[in-house]
This record gives sequence, structure tokens and C-alpha cells, in this order.
Amino acid sequence: MITSPASDFTEQVYPIIFDSSNPSDLHELSTLLGSSSLRVVDQIESQIIDLIKSDHPNKQFSKEELALKLDEFYEKHPKDSYGNWVYYPWKQTVVHLLPEREFVKIRTIRNCYKITPAEQEMLAGKKVGIVGLSVGQSIAFAMALERSCGEMRLADFDSLELSNLNRLKAGVTDLGVEKVVIAAREISEIDPYLKLTLYRDGVNENNVDDFLLKGGKLDLLIDECDSLDIKFLLREKARNQYIPVMMETSDRGMLDIERFDDEPQRPLFHGAVGNLDVNTLRDLSNVQKVAMAVKITGLDTLSPRAKASLLEVGQTISSWPQLASAVYLGGATVAHVGRRLLLEEPVKSGRFYVDLDDLVKVEIVESSFDVKDLISVPKEDFVRNLPKNVLPSGYLLSGEELKNLVESANQAPSGGNIQPWIWIFDKRGVLHLFHDQARSHSLLDFKGTGSLFAFGAALENLRLTAAKMGLEVEIITQIKEFGEDCIASIRFVSKSTSSLQVPYAELERGINIRCTSRKNPPKRPLDPKLVEEIYAIVNSSDLILESISENEDLETLSHAIGGMDRMRLFHEQGLKDFIAEVRWNEKEAQETKDGIDIATLELSGAERAAMGLLKDPRTVRFFRKFLMGYGLTKISHQTLMSSSEVFLLQAKDFSVKSYLEAGKILQRIWILANLNGVSFQPVTAALFIFHKIKWDSDHGFTTEEVAMINEYKKEFNTLFNRELKNEEIFMFRLNYAGEPSMRSYRRDVNESLVIQ
Repeated sequence: MITSPASDFTEQVYPIIFDSSNPSDLHELSTLLGSSSLRVVDQIESQIIDLIKSDHPNKQFSKEELALKLDEFYEKHPKDSYGNWVYYPWKQTVVHLLPEREFVKIRTIRNCYKITPAEQEMLAGKKVGIVGLSVGQSIAFAMALERSCGEMRLADFDSLELSNLNRLKAGVTDLGVEKVVIAAREISEIDPYLKLTLYRDGVNENNVDDFLLKGGKLDLLIDECDSLDIKFLLREKARNQYIPVMMETSDRGMLDIERFDDEPQRPLFHGAVGNLDVNTLRDLSNVQKVAMAVKITGLDTLSPRAKASLLEVGQTISSWPQLASAVYLGGATVAHVGRRLLLEEPVKSGRFYVDLDDLVKVEIVESSFDVKDLISVPKEDFVRNLPKNVLPSGYLLSGEELKNLVESANQAPSGGNIQPWIWIFDKRGVLHLFHDQARSHSLLDFKGTGSLFAFGAALENLRLTAAKMGLEVEIITQIKEFGEDCIASIRFVSKSTSSLQVPYAELERGINIRCTSRKNPPKRPLDPKLVEEIYAIVNSSDLILESISENEDLETLSHAIGGMDRMRLFHEQGLKDFIAEVRWNEKEAQETKDGIDIATLELSGAERAAMGLLKDPRTVRFFRKFLMGYGLTKISHQTLMSSSEVFLLQAKDFSVKSYLEAGKILQRIWILANLNGVSFQPVTAALFIFHKIKWDSDHGFTTEEVAMINEYKKEFNTLFNRELKNEEIFMFRLNYAGEPSMRSYRRDVNESLVIQ
């Protein structure tokens, strides 16, 4: 009798095999049948008939001929003592089966000649280990059905939950049963002679060597577990023992093969994670696990829906999703390639895809956005449109003075660090500032308002630097209406041998210090004296300032602003702008010297991975279609909740003058804050969208999105501008974040300066 170590039949995970030719086994079987109410399945005769037919594949038997052959068979093998009786305790069923060799022959006969008998014999000597019984279950079933091995070791510590029933072959009657037990029972019902060894506590540091080596070294290790530290442990041990490893990700049919048997020096995960310390991978949150998993698999290889799901982990879903279709495709893929590997066919290391969406194109696939090429208006066009209402300068700048002034002006902030300026120094010694609208056209530069902030700040830098240099300047505002490209002209009246005393001259020393820091340290209250100085700067103008600092208010603001971040990316132009604005690596940032270097965003690994998902517009279109994407709000939530105080700058009217003035005021506040060790970060994207909805009928949002935007606006106005008397034009947060990890680059002066 072949049995398992367990004595309680209700706990059995292995079948009990009774040999009909063994009197002792027959006695045990008789006792079992007499003491229990069992279901007995005795179809041995049909199996013997299949066996007879298999020995004569070229003959078609009549019923009479088969009856004669059957009698001849029983003369050699008495029916009562032929074959084995297999007892399945969990089903209270006894089945009469052929002996092992004959059973295997008949069960696999339809494999011929996709698997030849010689190959089947070879596979019978192979040992396969599978860790993780979600995708792993379908792999185990497929390999058992094909009988791609003679021994299978299964490891999983988890039990079946209701949420597993979207992809596992099980039923509600199995809830609470260990996954490894469910798989083992199913395989035993397919083939009771296939040797199974179960690791019901999963694989860990204490038993991994047993799993790989006990009873003979594995010929193939299949990793489908969720624990990243175990994934690394398995590969390290497998590499040391020259065992090949396969993994299927159930997204885009990705099959990962690492031939440590042929390449014992091969880096783990093809080198995708470098020399990572496995100890750092324990006790990760689901969000952290997903971020690391993306590092292993590669971000660009994920399907759009997988990318969308990644951003939802920890927001609207708790863990990584899997579908039955993908799981069963993975089972088939690993079973097929694993069999070829076990048969010693040439299977190479690498990553391979069986992407059904790519292979079976049943929908229109839209092309993705690349980072846009910034095509400026030819500088000659600006030269031809120089204003004629400006007197010549009283002092002619030297080349060095001109360069220093423009370089200082160009240190001003601009939306997306796009640097939308062109400076023309004419033959009369006058410097003109133009708007290069081709550079700044975006959803967040509605009517050029975003650029007007930048121009106001640039002119403030120029004013302060000129005073430091002893230059008396006259700044003549040229722009009168939104959309005009000539912003201002600067006359240089005279030159003094010493610095000039002008309002806020002391801020000049902070022009090159000024920067954005997006770090989110624990919240600290601002120095009341600094807040007083900030309000004094605003009160010297026609603008209005409000601020909030209570956590309850910041939570409310976070909900509204996070929602508006989603709205920005839902918008076709907004998404395109975002992709174009971010410099996704150091090479891009250095080549363009503009845009938002992703290194300046101070993102964690998980956040950076999530941000990278947005490069594929299909992901965001998926969010937009189903009004999802709440994971997009997480970064703004952290930003606002770590703020010492959030300020809203407002104007009495929606005009060019207000925005230019606001740019100057903001630059003063920004420099003052940085000089006092306080970090400044704009949080103003939502305001541009509020204005677009208000002032532009062709805004590009759906009716449902407009309704959501209006709700966010109402929520916003419970905190700021409650009486709706003012135009909300710029919002920023202050906190004690310290120096940024990376400062934004600036284009060379010669790229924005034209000298006649």
C-alpha cells in the first residue's frame, strides 16, 4: 500500500494506493470498504480495452474481437487481482486503475508524437519545483496533464480566499483550504502515480535547500511566489546549484528564463536590480512590492491596464491584479517551454512575450506621445517686430554686462521650467523681452498666464541685478492683451560706479539661491516674522494673499488638488504637456537644459515607477474612460500635508497687468523664503484649469469631468476666496525641506539672446 504520512483521512492530501495483487493491501481495502460509505468507481475494463487498442494501433476491432481480446487478457491477469485501487479521502471515493506503467502509457498516449514515447520516458525522470500556487497552479496542472516530469515539489503557505476565485481552479467549498493542498489533490486525481512533495509552509531560508535538493536536485525551478525576498533567495540558491529558473508574470504573457545551469555567473533577474541586499526586501508594503516588481520586470514592458492597476495599488485596490485568462496562458507557456528545457532542447535565457493583445489585434491601438520637439519661432520674426515706442538707452551695455543681466533674468522660474523667453538687444541699446509661444503652449499656459508669471519674475531679477551693477533701468510694459508676444522693453538710463538703492535690493543675493524643493519632511510651523514679511510684500501691491496651515484644511485642499491633478492628466493636451515637460533621465535633462528633471521631483522608488507609467497615454486614457486614477493624487497629498503653510495669491481682475505683477511679487517671496531657509513649491496647476473652464468654451473636458472640476472648485472655495470676489492666480506651499537633491538646468544665454 502506498500512502502518505498523515493518519487522519480528512487531512490527507495524497491518495492511498492499494495494490490488487498484494493480499495485505486487499485486506486494508476490504476493511475500508466495509467501514465507510464510499463511492466506488470501477472502470478498469474500459482502461484495459484502451490498453489493448494501444498495442494494435493499426487495427480496428469489432465488439466481438475486443471481447475475445479482453478474455485473453483476463486469462493472464485475473480481474480481481489486476491493477490498483486508489482511495481519495477528500472525496470519499475509491477508483480502480491500471498499474502505474500501463496507466501512464494510456494517459499520455494522445501526447504522441508531440511528445514521443522516448521523450515521455525521459521526462518521467525529471524533477520540477513550483513555488507559489496562483499562476503556479495552472503551470502545475498543465505539466501534470502532459506529464512533463515524474516528480513535482509544490510550495505555498497561503490558503484559498474568495478573491482568489477569479483565477484559481477551485470552488467555494475549498475556501480556507491550503492552495498547495488544492493543487496536490487535483493533480492526484489526474495522476495518482505522479510523485508529489508538498511544502505547506512555503519556501524559506530553513527549507530552501531541502526543496531544491532533497531526494535529488531539481531539474527546473519555477518561481511564481509574491515574496520578493524569497524570489531572490530562490535564485541565489538555484544559481549555486546550477538549476535553471523560469517565471511567468501573467501580464502580456511575459516568460522569464534564467539558465543558471548553463550560465552560473549570470546576474539575477538579468541584472535589472543590480547588487540588491535581499534583507531590504522583507516586510515590504504592497505598494513597495509592486514598485520593486516593476523594477524587475521593466516599466515599459507592462500592458496599459497593468500600468493603470499599478497606480491604483494602495488607493482603490490592495494588491496586484491577475486574470484567469492570463494565468492559464502563463501555465501553457511555462509548460511548453519548460518541457523543451527538460528535454534538453536549446532554450536560451531572456524574456519572451506571448501578448494576445499584440497578436490578436481586435481594437485600434493609438500611438503614444514622445517628448515633443520644442520648435521656437525664428528669432528673425521677433527682430522684425521690435516696438518703436522706446527711446534709445542712455548707457550702452558691454557684452559682458548684457550677458550677466540676461543670465540673471533667466534664473527666473517658469511653468515646467520651459523658459519661454527670447531677449532681443537692439542697435539702440534697448533690451526687449518676447514670449516664445511655441515653447510654452500648454493646458497650463492658458492665455499665456503661466508665462506671464515667468516674465514678471525675470524682469524682477533683471531689475535687482541691474541695481547691483549700478545700472538705472526703465522697464516699459509692452503687452496689453493676453496672447501678445512682445512683453516689455528695458532702457538702460545710466551707469553708476556703485550699486543703486532700489526696493528689495537686498534680495539680489538670493537670485542664484532661489530654487524649488519638493521634499516632504515632517511639518514645522513657519517663523511668524517671515509670514509677516511675506504679507508685507503682497500688501505693497494690488494683490491679495490668504493662507492655511491647519491639518484639517490641508486635507480638504489635498482632496481638491489631487482630484484636479487627475483632471489635468485626463485632458488630451494636459497629458501631452506632462509627458513633454518631464525629462525622464539625466541624459534628456542635460541635452535640453529645460523641462522638469525627474530627479528634482524627489520621488520614492514606488512614486518614480508610478510616474513613469504616465509616459504611456493609453494608461491615462484608461483612467479617463472609467474615471479612475486615484493613485495620481498621492504625490499632491504628500506635498500638501507636509506643508508648513499654503498660500493663495489673488488679483482683483483677470488681466495681463495682474499676472505680470504677480510674477514680480512671487519672485520676491520665493527669494525671501529661500534666504530664510524655507522651501517654496508652486502648487498651482488646478488654478489654470479653473480659469480655462471659466473663460474658454472649447476647454476639451467632458461634461462629466466639468461637473467634477466644479465640485473641486467649490471645495477649494471653502478654504480660499470664500466670497468669490477675486481671481485666484497662484498657489504655493512653504516648508522646511532643505536643499533639493537636484536643481533644474537652464539653457545657455546664447540660446535665448539675440544681439542686432
